[in-house]
Amino acid sequence: MNFLTFIGSAKVGWYLKSKVAPGTRVALEHGGAAPVLVEEDAAIESIIGPLAKGGFYHAGQVCVSVQRVFVHASQAEAFAEKLAAAGEALVVGDPLEKATEVGPLILPDEVERVAQWVEEAISEGARCLSGGKKIGNTCYAPTVLYNPSPESKVSTEEIFGPVICVYPYTDRAEAIRQANALPYHFQASVFTQHVDKAFSAVRQLNALAVMVNDHTAFRVDWMPFGGRDASGEGIGGIAYSMHEMTRPKLMVIKSPAFE
Repeated sequence: MNFLTFIGSAKVGWYLKSKVAPGTRVALEHGGAAPVLVEEDAAIESIIGPLAKGGFYHAGQVCVSVQRVFVHASQAEAFAEKLAAAGEALVVGDPLEKATEVGPLILPDEVERVAQWVEEAISEGARCLSGGKKIGNTCYAPTVLYNPSPESKVSTEEIFGPVICVYPYTDRAEAIRQANALPYHFQASVFTQHVDKAFSAVRQLNALAVMVNDHTAFRVDWMPFGGRDASGEGIGGIAYSMHEMTRPKLMVIKSPAFE
């Protein structure tokens, strides 16, 4: 075997890498806990839709789903309430039904896990603005948590469920520090009306890709796609994957005909 690619947990991915034969190239994708920075000048009304989509579509089972949203304290609560209302308006249920907007989690056990993480966050000080409940054995309501503890699982691990956390900030540098505080760095985004703030955030946020004025789960096939640090190793995307999987070979010919 010359190449191993794995998508899954960091625990399993790094274990597999430790077991491959010397010289085997490895590509790992471990997901993340995608941060969003909402600058003080951001047009709140225009970003609720994209962030609700980025956090709730596929029931949050996307490795770059919107998870941790840092909003300036002057508008954080109003923002969180609007995002909660957007989540409550979504239709949850059978993915085969045309009206369904949020489908089931992959296993009933995952519904239980998400419920436990949300309950833990609430017990540790988070305010649940919407959702926070199971819908049968397979679905979980789109949930918005306001200001969870930085130590709660919803703040430190990939949720992989329909849960978005909103954190108020007054110090922009501290918000960026918190966004970068986890070992997982995949994709991030910033919302602002000022190009200088956009460039500053792109430079400072630790992510392979930073979206400006769009959600963290945006991608097209030609983009580089991969995580930094504990989020993985190697780069996906059509051209990047072809390069990763290619073993170059050079032929050099010496012939009297060229002398």
